[in-house]
Amino acid sequence: MSKVNKKIALLWAMPALMVIAGLGFWLATQVTVKTHQSASNELAVEQSKLIKKKSKVGTVLDSKQPNVSAASNLLDKLFTLDWTIASQKEFDAKAKQMTPYVTQDVGKNSLDFKADPDKMITQTGVVMTYDHMDFLPTSARAKAVKGKVIVFVKSHLKDSADATTRFVYNVTYNPKTNLVTQLDRIGTYQLQSDSSVL
Repeated sequence: MSKVNKKIALLWAMPALMVIAGLGFWLATQVTVKTHQSASNELAVEQSKLIKKKSKVGTVLDSKQPNVSAASNLLDKLFTLDWTIASQKEFDAKAKQMTPYVTQDVGKNSLDFKADPDKMITQTGVVMTYDHMDFLPTSARAKAVKGKVIVFVKSHLKDSADATTRFVYNVTYNPKTNLVTQLDRIGTYQLQSDSSVL
């Protein structure tokens, strides 16, 4: 075969090779998309099962321990206000919004009600979002429900990825007044191993 014929054959083969490569890429993309969709569907099913399970647990808790359930619901509202902060203005306003859920003593003494004279939110640009909490009651009586709470807060700076911080509290709730009578932040909780258990 002459050099000219080889060049012509090569010119004819190039488009065919490009079409074959394009088809291969398209097929690989379709497999990836199907795999991703399948994983997303499985995740949605698992999430739905967890929500149903949590709903069942909540219903049992309501019937067996109504004071614990009431404490958990009020604390969830309180920590949503406490840890969902997108700006310095929201941080400065949160104490006033949280006041209806706590006693005057908590409002005066709890670290979560302290002002921020250094304007740290403005300085750092951090944005915080309350994710969820785990309430671990240690005693439940007619006048007081006591326990520990681990509050999960997601935070990030501008375009950076979210980081999760876990704040630990000692809390007391009064079912008669429907108020939190103790809100002591005792520190942060860091996991050294697999975090999937929480």
